[in-house]
Amino acid sequence: MTGRHVTAELRLHGSVDLAGIARLVMDAAVPDLADGAAVFASEELIRTGELARPDADREVTARRLGTRIARESRRVTQDIFPAGEVIAFAAGSPFARCVRRGQPVAFARPDSQTLERARPGDWEIREMLSRYASFLAVPATCGGRAAGFLTLARTASSSAFDDADVAEAVRLAAGAGTGIANTVTLLRQRSIADALQHSMLAAEPTAPPGLDVAARCLPATGQVVGGDWYDIIALPNGRCGLIVGDVMGHGPESAVAMAQLRAAAHALAQLDLDPSELLRHLDRSTATLPRPVLATCVYAVIDPVSRSVTLSAAGHLPPVLAMPDGVTRVPDLPAGQSLGLGSSVYGQARIKLPPGAVIALYTDGLVETRTRPFDQGILTLRTILGTGYRQLEAACDTLIASLAERYEDDVTVVLARCP
Repeated sequence: MTGRHVTAELRLHGSVDLAGIARLVMDAAVPDLADGAAVFASEELIRTGELARPDADREVTARRLGTRIARESRRVTQDIFPAGEVIAFAAGSPFARCVRRGQPVAFARPDSQTLERARPGDWEIREMLSRYASFLAVPATCGGRAAGFLTLARTASSSAFDDADVAEAVRLAAGAGTGIANTVTLLRQRSIADALQHSMLAAEPTAPPGLDVAARCLPATGQVVGGDWYDIIALPNGRCGLIVGDVMGHGPESAVAMAQLRAAAHALAQLDLDPSELLRHLDRSTATLPRPVLATCVYAVIDPVSRSVTLSAAGHLPPVLAMPDGVTRVPDLPAGQSLGLGSSVYGQARIKLPPGAVIALYTDGLVETRTRPFDQGILTLRTILGTGYRQLEAACDTLIASLAERYEDDVTVVLARCP
C-alpha cells in the first residue's frame, strides 16, 4: 500500500467535512488506483444519523460527495456528476448489492436502471461512462454497517481490478466510512448544540443605566456550548443583580442543566431576594432537575446610590475588587457549598464600592489551567485589573488573552463599575 494511501486513511479519521473526505479519497485513488472515482454517503445516515442495513428488496439512496476523473477538469466533472445530487440505486444494482452485502462488487458497466434514475436521457453521462470497461463498488463501512460507498473505474486501456487492487480499495473505503460516520455525528451534534445555544442565549443581558458592565462567556475548546452562564438583572430602586454560574462538565448536557439553572436564577432574582436567599432557593431547585447537577454560583447586588455591593457565593471563587488607585483585593465571603449538594445555608457580605471601583466575577476556567493553580491565576487577574482600564470591554479581552487563551475550560468573566 502506498504511503499516499496510508496518509489519506489517517487523515480521513480526523476529517470534519464531508467534501474534504471525498477529496482525500479521490486524491488517493486517482490516478494511482483508478482512472475515475466517486464517493457516496448514505442519505439515510445524513438525514437520521442512523446506520441501517438495507433490506434485500429495497433500493439504496445515496448522496454524491464528489467525483474525480483523470485527464478531465474539475469543472467538466462537476457539470456532469454534480456533488450533492441524491440517487436512488435499484436493489439489484451493483451499488446497492455492495452496501447490502458489505463486500466489493466488480462489474463491467453500470446498469441501465441506475443510469436512467441518475439523469434520464443524459447522453453526456453515457458517453463519459462508455470509456470505462472495469468498475468496482466498495462499501464504506463503519462498525459493520455501510456509511456510503466508493465507485472506482478503469478505462479499457488499463488492466481490470485484481485482488490486490480490491484489498487496497477496501482499506481506503474503510477509512472513508469511519470518516463519513464521524463527520455526520459531529455535524448533528453541532446542529443540536447550535439550537441549544440560540435558545439559551436568545438575547444578551444588558446593563441598566448608571452601571458599566462588560462580560465574556466562552465555551471550552471543541465545544459549541458549555456549562457557564452569566446574567444581569435590573432591580428596583436602580439596583442591579449580577449572576455568574458554572455547571460541572462540558457540552450539550451541561448546557441543558445550565439553561435550567439560569432560568431559575433569573426568576428568583426578579423576586428581589437577598443574595443568600436566592442561592438557598436555587440550591433547592436542583433537586427538581431530571438528573443530578453540581454547580457553583455567585450573586451580587450592586446599589449605585449607596455605592455598595452585597454578595453571596455557592462554592464559587471569590470576586476581585480593583480600586481606582490600582489597589486590588479579594473580599472575604461566608463559605457556602456548591449547588446540588442539598440543604445548604448561605451567608452574604456587604462591601463598599468607591467611585470608579471595578468588581470582577468569573469562573474557574479564567484563572485555572492544568499547569496553573487558581490562586496564581487570581494574582494575575488582580495585576491586570490593577493597571486601570477606562474601557471594561478592553479589560475583558485582555483578561481572556492573558489567562485563558487555550480555553481548556468554559470561561466567563463579568466586570462592573459604578461610573
